Amino acid sequence: MALDFAHEYLGWPDREAIFSPSGAGPRVLAKLARAKLENALRLLANVRGVNVGVLFENPASDATETPLAVVCEFDHGVSLPILAEAHRLAWNFSRAPLLITAEPHVLRAWSCYEPPMPLGTFDPFPPQIVEIPATIPQGTSIEEQAARALDWVDLVSGEFFRRHPGRFHRERAADGMLLQNLLYVRQRLGELKLDADISHDLIARLIFIQFLFQRKDSSGNPALTEKVLRDLHAQGALRHRHRTLVDILNDYEDAYEFFRWLNNKFNGDLFPGQGATEDEREEEWTTEMQAVKPAHLELLAQFVSGEIDMRSGQPSFWPQYAFDAIPLEFISSIYEAFANKDEGTGVYYTPAHVVDFMLDAVLPWDDECWDVRILDPACGSGIFLVKSFQRLVHRWRLAHPGEEPAAEQLRRLLERNLFGVDLDPHAVRVASFSLYLAMCDEIDPRHYWRTVRFPRLRDHRLIYSDFFSDDLEGFRTKEDAGAYDLVVGNAPWAARSITPAARDWSRVHKWRPPYK
Repeated sequence: MALDFAHEYLGWPDREAIFSPSGAGPRVLAKLARAKLENALRLLANVRGVNVGVLFENPASDATETPLAVVCEFDHGVSLPILAEAHRLAWNFSRAPLLITAEPHVLRAWSCYEPPMPLGTFDPFPPQIVEIPATIPQGTSIEEQAARALDWVDLVSGEFFRRHPGRFHRERAADGMLLQNLLYVRQRLGELKLDADISHDLIARLIFIQFLFQRKDSSGNPALTEKVLRDLHAQGALRHRHRTLVDILNDYEDAYEFFRWLNNKFNGDLFPGQGATEDEREEEWTTEMQAVKPAHLELLAQFVSGEIDMRSGQPSFWPQYAFDAIPLEFISSIYEAFANKDEGTGVYYTPAHVVDFMLDAVLPWDDECWDVRILDPACGSGIFLVKSFQRLVHRWRLAHPGEEPAAEQLRRLLERNLFGVDLDPHAVRVASFSLYLAMCDEIDPRHYWRTVRFPRLRDHRLIYSDFFSDDLEGFRTKEDAGAYDLVVGNAPWAARSITPAARDWSRVHKWRPPYK
């Protein structure tokens, strides 16, 4: 087999280190890769045997590090469309620069920082970098050179990536390209005179609905299907029959009926209608619908269909995105780009690898203590809280072997264990949405319609305020000093980041601020 050749001749780690690494961080990512890529590939026709793992420089490390490659091993030769789909999924996974596909007699390396070919074209080779036969060379220098193209030393030293400098531009990964697409859509919505807050809400809603269309259970059935839409029409919830999200967005009245239906199912902060009384809830819906015109939803429909031209002159890549595979933390980068603050205010988001580095030290994976109350006092878009939630769920599973947390257990984790404060209301909105997606990602889609009810997070667990306002209940210096087990985050450190409340707090508590 090709991976045995890679181990024996190219110096790679053995199969167990790729598919079942011993280190805590690599083991978690290997499990995630199986869930996001392997399960999807197994559902394809004519794919009998496939294993997905990750190639780490140190598979025994407990740290959460970036892998060198995602590895897809097939126990038989596969067609070009299958290879193209493996690359599309690895591109969406966005966690490694390289995809290695291994068939019995050939190894191929693909860039995960180059987008897949358009759907319906089965020439997957533009993102392919190298192809080598998985056989020991018979003495010729050309064969030797070709086989050594994926030598382990070249991979871990970075020499392989230096030999192909034009093939690894990080902004061409799925999360980076999606961010640029969404920025352009927001700009176009603004040109159509739509308020920025409502634009952000619509874009978040779009991502959530697409996630429902793509999040599949073990049998390959997504949470939201054409049948669900047919049933809604039969029940009178929708006026017309629809097959796709594009169809719904092109029908203004039905789009809002569909939004209302989802709001009744999931609750939470994704939709209007969260007021205390019926009149208040209806007023929220009316206010949004007065601002959102059919032209706004039609623009979103063009984007989702892939028809709208991006600034690059290319069609939207939306049909290529696999929202079940894209890292949830990419939502945080949306806030970074949407914030659009003046330089020097300290508004930014923390890169995922920095968050992992910090959490490895204070909330490591291999621990069964899951009931930990966590506060991020400058939560921004919630990346620390999302990744902390994922670790708490992992710890819950370690403490309950063989069990899966029910939706109610996950809801309680959001309500009782995660708290955030931020000065930017846009960031709080994104943090709430990110945590909802993280909750859904832990639940089998078969249970979405029966058991999933989102908790209200904004103004309850995620607070728009200055953390240093000492009259903020739940976050007071003395009265609430013992309320949290862990305080973690990455506060802005810029010359103008200190607020009047922070200055007053530092004066009262004799804490010298780093900036005056």
